[in-house]
Amino acid sequence: MHRPFLARTLRMLAIPIVLIWLAVAVVTNVFVPSLDDVTAENAGPLVARDAPSAQAAIHMGNDFNESNYTSVAVLLLETHNRPLGEQDHQYYNELVQRLLDDTKHVQSVQDLWGKPVTMSGSQSSDAQATTLNIRPAGDLGSSQANESIAAIRDIIAKVPKPEGLSAYITGPAPLAADTLHATDASLVKLTIVTVILILTLLLIVYRSITIAVIPLMGVLTTLAVARGIIAFLVQQGVIEISSFASNLLVSLVLGASTDYAIFYLGRYQEARQAGEDKESSYYISVANVPHIIMGSGIAITGATLCLSLTHLDYFRTLGPPCAVSMVVAVLSALTMGPALLTLGSKIGWIQPRKKRANPVWRKVGTVIARWPVPMIAVAALVIPLCMMGLTAYNVSYNDRDFAPASVEASTGYAAADKHFPKSWLNNDIVYIKADHDMRNTADMISLDRIAKAITRTPGVALVQSVTRPNGRPLEHASLPYAFGSQGTKLGENIGFLRDRVADIGALSTRTGSILESTKKIQEITAQLVVGTHVSRESAERLKALSDETRDHLADFDDFFRPMRNYFYWEPHCFDIPICAALRSLYDSLDGVDGITNELGNTVKGITIIDTVTPQIIPQIQTTVANLQAIQSLTLTLQSTLNSIVDQLDVFINPLVDMAQAFDNAKNDDFFFLPPDALKTDDFKVGMNFFMTPDGKGARIVFYHTGEAQSPEGIKQVQDVTAAAEQAVKGTSLSNAKIYLAGAASNYRDVKDYSRNDIIIMMLATFALVFTIVLVITRALVGAIIVLITVILSFSGAYGLSVFLWEVLLKTQLHWLTLPIAFIVLVAVGCDYNLLMLSRYREEIGAGIKTGLIRTMGSSGGVVFTAGFVFAFTMLALLASDVKNIGQAGSTICLGLIFDMIIVRLFLVMPLARVLGPWFWWPQRLPSQPRQELVGTA
Repeated sequence: MHRPFLARTLRMLAIPIVLIWLAVAVVTNVFVPSLDDVTAENAGPLVARDAPSAQAAIHMGNDFNESNYTSVAVLLLETHNRPLGEQDHQYYNELVQRLLDDTKHVQSVQDLWGKPVTMSGSQSSDAQATTLNIRPAGDLGSSQANESIAAIRDIIAKVPKPEGLSAYITGPAPLAADTLHATDASLVKLTIVTVILILTLLLIVYRSITIAVIPLMGVLTTLAVARGIIAFLVQQGVIEISSFASNLLVSLVLGASTDYAIFYLGRYQEARQAGEDKESSYYISVANVPHIIMGSGIAITGATLCLSLTHLDYFRTLGPPCAVSMVVAVLSALTMGPALLTLGSKIGWIQPRKKRANPVWRKVGTVIARWPVPMIAVAALVIPLCMMGLTAYNVSYNDRDFAPASVEASTGYAAADKHFPKSWLNNDIVYIKADHDMRNTADMISLDRIAKAITRTPGVALVQSVTRPNGRPLEHASLPYAFGSQGTKLGENIGFLRDRVADIGALSTRTGSILESTKKIQEITAQLVVGTHVSRESAERLKALSDETRDHLADFDDFFRPMRNYFYWEPHCFDIPICAALRSLYDSLDGVDGITNELGNTVKGITIIDTVTPQIIPQIQTTVANLQAIQSLTLTLQSTLNSIVDQLDVFINPLVDMAQAFDNAKNDDFFFLPPDALKTDDFKVGMNFFMTPDGKGARIVFYHTGEAQSPEGIKQVQDVTAAAEQAVKGTSLSNAKIYLAGAASNYRDVKDYSRNDIIIMMLATFALVFTIVLVITRALVGAIIVLITVILSFSGAYGLSVFLWEVLLKTQLHWLTLPIAFIVLVAVGCDYNLLMLSRYREEIGAGIKTGLIRTMGSSGGVVFTAGFVFAFTMLALLASDVKNIGQAGSTICLGLIFDMIIVRLFLVMPLARVLGPWFWWPQRLPSQPRQELVGTA
C-alpha cells in the first residue's frame, strides 16, 4: 500500500503536532486579549460613513455644530401614575448640564423640554413621559459609540431621581450597543450548548465516550486557536470583526471541525471493519479525506471571503474572521486531525465496536439505483412545494424585534410605546440645504410647504419643523389669521370711529349755528350801511354849518379885536370877572376853528365807512353760502362714514371668526409669518433647533405611523423624499439640496446595499462552488448539476425557514438571515456533495449502479452523520439571546437537513444515476471494474 510522505510524517510527529496546537492555543489565549474584549474594543460602524443616510447625518450634524458622527441616543423619562412635575424638570435640567459637561462622550443634546415654546414637542400627550435627544461620540454600532453609551448611562445613574420617575437610555445607538453586548454575553453559553450538543450527537452516533472525546479535543483546540489568532489579527488592525461574526465563527469552527473529524473517523472505521489493520486504516483515511477537507475548506473560506467584496460593514466584518477561522479549521484538520487519529488508533480509543454492514444505507443506495426517476419526481414535487414558502417572505429591518427584551434599550422602547407613537424614538429627518439665508418670510412659506407635503405623505404621523416645532402649525401663522388680526385691530377702533362720526355731526350742528349768526350779521350790516350813509349826510351838513359859524365868528373877531387885545393885555384881567369872562369867550371863538377842522376829518372817515360798508354785505353773503355748503358736505360725510363704519363692523366679525377658526383647526393651507414674527424670542428658540446658525440649513423631523425600520417604513422615506423634491419646485428653495437621515433612511441604505451585496455574494459564491466541484470531480456536467441543485436546495430550505418563522411562529426573518444562511448552506452543502461524488467516482469502476450502492453504503452514514452534527451545531445558535442569530442558525439547520434528505438523496444521486457517464463528462469512465488502491466498498 502506498504511504505518502506527508501522511507518514504526520503519523510520526503526532504527539509534537498535538502539543504544538495546544501550545498555540495557550499562547494565543493567554498573551493575546480575549476575542470578546477585542471585538468590543474594535467594533466598527454598522453602516458605512459613505452611505447616503450617514453622509446626511454627518453633514447636518456639522452644519448644526452638533456632531460629526452618526449615532443617536434618547433619554426617556417616565413617571408612574402621575404627571411630570417641577422636581422632574429640575432632575432633567441637572442631567442636561452633566451630559453637556462630558464633552468626551457627548457631543450635543437637543433640549426641547427645557424651553417653554418647544416643550410640548418632546412631551407625551398624557404628560407622563418626555425625551431628550443625545448625540454621543462615535458612529452607530462602533466601539466608540458603545463606550459613549456606557458613559452616558453612568452619568444618569449618578444623579438621584425623584420618586416615581424612571430614566432610560434608549434609541438606535443604545439598542446597537445592548445588542452587541448581549451577543458577546451569550457567547459562552452558546459555546457550552454547542459543545454539549456535539458531544451528545457523537455519543449517539458512536456510542463510545472515547470516540467522542478524541475529535472533541481537537475541535475545542481548533476553536481556541482560531479565536486567539483572530483576536490577534483584529488587535493588529489586519481584519475587522463584529459580534455577529464572533458568534457565527464559533458554530462554524465547531461544526466544520467536527465534520472533518467524522470524515476521518468514518473512513478509518470503514477500513477497520473491512479487515485492515490500524496503520493501514490510518493511511486509507488520510489518503481519501484531505482533498475533501481542502475542497470543503476552500468552498467555505472562499464563500465567506466573498463577503469582503461587499459594501456593508455587516458583511465585510463577517467574511474575514470566518474565513480565517476556516483556514485554521482546515489546517487543524490536515495536521492535528491525522495526529489525533494516530494517537486514538494507537491507544485503541477509536476502534469500531463491531463490524456494521450499513444495511440501511445500502438499501437506500439500492432504491436510488433502481428507481431514480421516481425519486427525482419526489424531489421535483417537494422542492417547489417548499419554495412556495418564499411567497410569504417579509424581511424585517427592525433590530429592536431581535434584541433581548431585558436590555435597557428594549425596556426603554417598551416604555416609550406606552406614551408615544410607535416610531417616536426612530424618527427620520429631511435636511434642506440652501445657498442663501432662509430666515425670511418667503423661505418660511417654502419650508412650510415642504413640511406640509411630508405631513400629507401616507404613513407619516407627525412632522416637526421651524414652522411647526410642536408638531402642529404655529399659532397665528396663517394668512387668514393675518387678515383677522387686521380685522381685530379695526374692530378695536370701531368705537373710536363712531365717536369721530358723532363729532362730525356735532361739527355740522356748530356750522349751522355759525351760519345763522352770520345771516344775522348780514342783516345788521345792511342796517349799518343805511345808518352810515345817514351819518355821512348829517356830518356833511354839520360840517357846512360849522364852516358857516366859523366864518361869522371870524367877522365878529375882526370887529372886536382891539377890545380883545385889552383883555389879554390887562394884567389883572383874571381878577376882574367881566374881563375874565370875555377873555374866555374869545378863547372859545378860537376853538371853533379846531372843531371845524375835526369835523372835516370826521366827514372824511364817515365817507370812507359809507363807501366800504356796502362792500361787506357781498362778502357775508359768500360766507353764508360757503357755510351752507360746508354744512351740507359735513352731513353727507357723516352719513357716508356711518354707512362705512356699519359695513366695517359687519365685515370685521367674519374676519375675526375666520382667524379663530383657522387657528383652532390648525389648518396649514395658508401659512404666513410676518417679518416681525421672525424676530420674536420664542421663534428664535425654534430656529435654534430646526435651523443652522447661518440660516442656510433647515431640518424637518417626521415620525411614522407604523414601524420605521420595516419595508413599509423604507418605502415611506422614499415617498417623503419624492414629496419634498416635488414641494420645492418653483419655490424660493428650488435650488436647495435635500438630504435624508434617520432610522428608516438608514435601513433604506442597508436594503439597497444588501441587495447589491447579496447579488455580488451569490455570483461569486456560485462561481467558486462551480470551480471547486469542477476541479475536484473533473466533471463539467456534474459541476453544473451540483450548482443547480445547490440553488434549488437553498431556495427550498429558505422557503421552509420562512414557513417556520413567519407562518407558524409569526416572526419576520431578520434581513441578515438570508445572506448568512446562503453562504453557509451553499459552502457546507458543497462539501457534502464533494464527499459523496468523490467516493462515487472511486466506486464507479464497479458499474454505475453498483458504485452508487457501494458509495451510499460506505459514505452515506458518514455524510449524514456529519451533516446532522453540523446542522444541530448551527441549531445551537438558538441559545443566543439575540434572536436573529438564532434565526440564522435554525435556517442553516433546516437547510442542511433539507439538503441531505431531499436534495442529495432524491435529486443529486438519482441524477448521477440517470445521467450515468454523461454526469462525468468530459471524463471517460472505465468500462470495467478496477482494482482500488485503498479501501473497498
